[in-house]
Amino acid sequence: MRQSEVLKESAKLTDSQKETIRKTVMGMIQVNDNLNSCIPEVCPVCGAEHVRFYRRDIHGKKRRWCCSKCRHKFTYDSHTITSNLKIGTDVFVQICMDTLDMVPIRKTAEKPDISVQCVFNNRHKFLSLLAEILQKEEVLMTGTIEGDETYVLESTKGSNPENRKSRHRGGHSDKRGISHDQICIVTTTDRNGHEIFRAVGSAKPTTSIIDDLLAKHIEKGAIMYVDGAACCNDLSKKAECKVKHLIGHESYNKVEHLNTVNSIHSMIRRNYAFYCGVATEYLNRYMALFLFMRRLKDMDSRKKTETLIGTIKWFHCHITRESLKEQHLLVLMPVIKVLIPIWVN
Repeated sequence: MRQSEVLKESAKLTDSQKETIRKTVMGMIQVNDNLNSCIPEVCPVCGAEHVRFYRRDIHGKKRRWCCSKCRHKFTYDSHTITSNLKIGTDVFVQICMDTLDMVPIRKTAEKPDISVQCVFNNRHKFLSLLAEILQKEEVLMTGTIEGDETYVLESTKGSNPENRKSRHRGGHSDKRGISHDQICIVTTTDRNGHEIFRAVGSAKPTTSIIDDLLAKHIEKGAIMYVDGAACCNDLSKKAECKVKHLIGHESYNKVEHLNTVNSIHSMIRRNYAFYCGVATEYLNRYMALFLFMRRLKDMDSRKKTETLIGTIKWFHCHITRESLKEQHLLVLMPVIKVLIPIWVN
């Protein structure tokens, strides 16, 4: 459509429609300005804020700056996730937005005209960034807390399993009930929106795993509702809180229930089914993604993009393709079968 035709059609719009278009365009301009800004706010070496940064030379098409406090020279995105990108920052932001919107990798690869492997690598850089943010957060759940666990099948998606037959898609375990084929995901949430999702290993979690995961994130004097799992009994002593078991829906009421955490389980299973399973070693990265999807679900696309750009540009986290092989991976301990010798007289 030509510019004259656009102007002619825009004249037919109402004042409210024109105002909506104006706000949308101004929002896009602001997003582009934030994306293209190369002025640092914090020194990546000494961490100084609100100091003067002096312009220096261009290094690899990126502006270098000098901190007036420590005199260290650095590029504007030094020590951030974009420092070693092989693609444009705008393309990387698009990959991150598609990841939050659960767009398939192959469909994302069609937009910027890059390879599927490139999208996969950069998607996992973003997932590792989310997991790093959650790891550095000091989440403190207060008041009324709900805790429970859900299970998904162990998966070696992308490679052939060594000790069993491939399940392909929609398969099921050969063992009944909870076994070492099931990966346990512990989920906790309070009524203020503080949440922890973490894959902790195969089969049921132990008391020590629950204590290490949750004890330091529960406020003293809080009350935690669980479903009767014995592994949570010791938590009341470690975290100095009250643990109450709710066995069956008959014990639920308007205050004492596990409805919120059960809805989280439904979301996890629904998203897990959408991906046709997730490789078990990447499970905690996807738990970080699901948690951030819940945090950003009430934001519109522009606000979500602004939040994402701010996180990518100013959160100090150095992630490379080599570090992706080790960071935030779930490593399962091998199942050891003990053979009892039988003596025959």
